Amino acid sequence: MKIFLMVLALASTVVWASEEQASVETVKDSYEFCLDMAEEEENKDSAVLFCVNDELKSLGYKGFDSLQAIKSFIKAD
Repeated sequence: MKIFLMVLALASTVVWASEEQASVETVKDSYEFCLDMAEEEENKDSAVLFCVNDELKSLGYKGFDSLQAIKSFIKAD
């Protein structure tokens, strides 16, 4: 049982560590959701960037360095 749990823990760590880029659709959905959520925020751009990155990282994907990078990625499709 201990070996099974150790293998499971290692496997999940490997999957978690191999962050890939999310699809355009996933990023676009996160961006639109976060844009709505940050409507009343004082520093809207920072709030949207943080929100999108948080959403993506919770799904196991890489985040973005800037809001402009998110917009460019979405428009590249």
